[in-house]
Amino acid sequence: MHTSRQFSLQTFNAAYNSLICNGQFNEVPEYYQRYRSRYEYLMRLYASLSGNPPIDFLDIGGGQFATLAQALWKDRSVAADFGVSHFEYLRENNVEPVEWNLCSSDQPFVNRFDVIMFSEVIEHLPIPGHLVLERLRLALKPGGLLICTTPNLYRARNVVYMALGKRMFTHFQYPTNHGLGHILEYDEEHLRWQFERAGLQIDTLQQKHFPHSPTSLPYRVMAWIGAPLYLIPRFRDQHVVVAHSPPSGTVAHTSRQG
Repeated sequence: MHTSRQFSLQTFNAAYNSLICNGQFNEVPEYYQRYRSRYEYLMRLYASLSGNPPIDFLDIGGGQFATLAQALWKDRSVAADFGVSHFEYLRENNVEPVEWNLCSSDQPFVNRFDVIMFSEVIEHLPIPGHLVLERLRLALKPGGLLICTTPNLYRARNVVYMALGKRMFTHFQYPTNHGLGHILEYDEEHLRWQFERAGLQIDTLQQKHFPHSPTSLPYRVMAWIGAPLYLIPRFRDQHVVVAHSPPSGTVAHTSRQG
């Protein structure tokens, strides 16, 4: 997609402070201050890829990206989540909230969205990633974009946790009315396979490091010591994937095929 939409850091910061840090979302305000660089990076990426506004945009998760896209560019924003209490806040900010448990077989959208943001979600889902990604592919218009971020299995934090014998993931169980912690994390090859199995075509898959300091002092010190590892993509914190659904008339290979 080609775009003439502009990203203004000043405008982003004003909206982020007002609507996200001082909003009514799931996390405490300090969380959003700490992870500001990831939100900024992804909104810059979204602006560079998503075409002239307004577009049809789906944010899988809390709805922060949907809120920002509506505030900054008046995009037709939808936020999908479940077991949450901030849907009224989303409505107040012109975002359509939808209850969607991605671990179910529900398919509330078909061929509706130009772009889907799927940030920091897939690692919480105790089912094969390709099943969820296929549902998102079906929700995209032909040729629509999916932007996904998820922690890198080989990130330096996990290397330290494993060396110390510290449990990295929460127990593998099916969610009830609330989400779960990190059930699993993906290495690059595993994540790529999930996308391809779902019938999505990957444009870019790269590892990124965002400058977030651990909240615990001992781990913060270890992060400072291990900072040179981030020069090696394998040890960076995040996978960032941009993929697209097949163009109209193209038959996608899906998880239902042999």
